[in-house]
Amino acid sequence: MPPSLTSFIRRADRDDLDTIVGWVEDPDFARFLYGDPARSPRQVREQIVSMLGRTAGHTMPGGIYLMIDSKEHGPIGLLSLQHISWRNRCCSVDFYIGKKELRNGIVAGMAAYRTLEYCFDELNLHRVQAYIYAFNRASWRLLEMTGAVRELTLREHVSRDGKLYDVYGYGLLRHEFEVFRERVGRMRGVSLQDMVRALEEAAPEGGGAGAESSA
Repeated sequence: MPPSLTSFIRRADRDDLDTIVGWVEDPDFARFLYGDPARSPRQVREQIVSMLGRTAGHTMPGGIYLMIDSKEHGPIGLLSLQHISWRNRCCSVDFYIGKKELRNGIVAGMAAYRTLEYCFDELNLHRVQAYIYAFNRASWRLLEMTGAVRELTLREHVSRDGKLYDVYGYGLLRHEFEVFRERVGRMRGVSLQDMVRALEEAAPEGGGAGAESSA
């Protein structure tokens, strides 16, 4: 059963350490992470401890880590806002769905939309960007639905499964998100199923969301 509207976004903290470590050590999850996956459990844990430690004690951090949480299912995913430039009002966005059984369009749609709301409404940013592997069609199609533009292609930039893949760079401006939000509504008081259906209806002509289930 997909999460209901009791799903929410919150700041990641040290209590989430074991959950995040478990996700990162899952090969299916790690496949979508950037960097060298051949790390020891100790290195993984130390990196995550360092990551979570940077979220506290800063009034204007350069990076923010958030959890997608749910009363029904507990933590289900991780959001990362990096390279935040308060002067230029922009940042880079990554989101990952940790629980395999919840890697579907409904959860990914909720995560993407709430992340963009947070960036533009709470942080008052002007632009967000994301870098997505070419094989992760579900994620880059989801961004395209929101109005994001593919601005660059890094050719054969990342190695997975013995092959080299392109990486796509997307950018979304505040006014583009506002146009998208006006079309689909603020999506409050509706089910996540209705939200994903609205995302699909708002997609540009030429194809809907991808069939892949990874976020």
